Amino acid sequence: MQNKVVYMLTTVFYPSIGGRESHIHNISKELVKMGYTAKIINPIINFEETKVELLDGIEVHKLRIGDYNSEKKYLEYKSKSKGLMGYLSGYLRKNFYNKFYKHIAEYIEKDIHLNNYSKGNIIIHQHDFISGYRLSKELSKSYKIVFTNHTGEFLFLKKLPFNEVIIKHLTNHFQYIISPSEELNQFKGIRDENTFSYIPNGVDLNDFYVADEEQIKNYKREYGLDNDKLMILCPRRWAPTKGIIYLVKAIGILKDKDINSRFQAVFIGNDYEDYPEYKEDILKFIKDNKLEKYIKLLGNIEYENMNKITVASDIIVIPSLMEAVSLSMLESMACGKIVVGSDTGGIPEVIKDNKNGFLVKRADETDLANTLYKVIKKYNELGYIKTKARKTVEESYSWEIVAHNIDKIYRIV
Repeated sequence: MQNKVVYMLTTVFYPSIGGRESHIHNISKELVKMGYTAKIINPIINFEETKVELLDGIEVHKLRIGDYNSEKKYLEYKSKSKGLMGYLSGYLRKNFYNKFYKHIAEYIEKDIHLNNYSKGNIIIHQHDFISGYRLSKELSKSYKIVFTNHTGEFLFLKKLPFNEVIIKHLTNHFQYIISPSEELNQFKGIRDENTFSYIPNGVDLNDFYVADEEQIKNYKREYGLDNDKLMILCPRRWAPTKGIIYLVKAIGILKDKDINSRFQAVFIGNDYEDYPEYKEDILKFIKDNKLEKYIKLLGNIEYENMNKITVASDIIVIPSLMEAVSLSMLESMACGKIVVGSDTGGIPEVIKDNKNGFLVKRADETDLANTLYKVIKKYNELGYIKTKARKTVEESYSWEIVAHNIDKIYRIV
């Protein structure tokens, strides 16, 4: 009997770092263990050449689409990232991928025929929304489509007049919709209740673990960090929805407090280039407020090293303005770290304030600074938070559980 074959469709994957990339990697890895054939289709504009790589038993297809002129146009959209024009440019940038839907669909069809896969054994799992709309619409003529609703685009659409009509039109070709937070799982009255559900992100509990003091010190040394200071880690792409500027402003407040010699803030993901104006504003704020001695920028880190930098940290901040059940949050909690997160999206579904972490007001640098001040001041008294954080993840979140729940969905569509 032929194995089930799942094609994961995504416009973002490694070496880019982010929750969606690691979500796709980890569920694919677990599905392979369960007997699936898993293939990640990652179209890249003006990529050097199409190639297939093997990662943990998963075929990763880096598919070249477009040419130099396509890339130039795409980069023009990326150059505007502020205000209303930023939202419009963001939409146009994502929609740009729809120009190439036929080429991507033909590539997938060719792979199916070359491998002689049975149509009934194929699942197409879409992980983009706007950027994958025409592709998934085209493939839905022949195959079952499952969609994971990772993005804030959906939350933006929910605010529009006639949003139910718009969302229904954009999603009616999906057999099933999975959402990694309750906030993103708002399809009641739009779809049949048996065709959507909430499945949170997970964690590899072997990769993300509670380390001893010696190992923490070793990893800090590896990244050139000061072992005598508490490390505040922000593992976020530098995008407006991630709220980076509010943490930077909070550090601007903390530098004038009596704990200013006790911490160092470390950012990873600052090499993310999709929002250059936003990045420029943050760097300017750091320079204008003389925050360089308090902040270290490590750029993008390979996902296989994320456990090291997480283990090396003491406090993790998730300052997002929109968020599902943040993967970085879960990974940090699995390492027994103190997580400070915004009270938005899926974050308060996991963090219970002053029990397994701390919640702060969304987009409020003063509240964030005040909470970080208290955490730094009382850090040695917060062992109960760390213990409860690890326990929360052990009891409810693992990639194995997530993959088994997704397998159940594949079997009913």
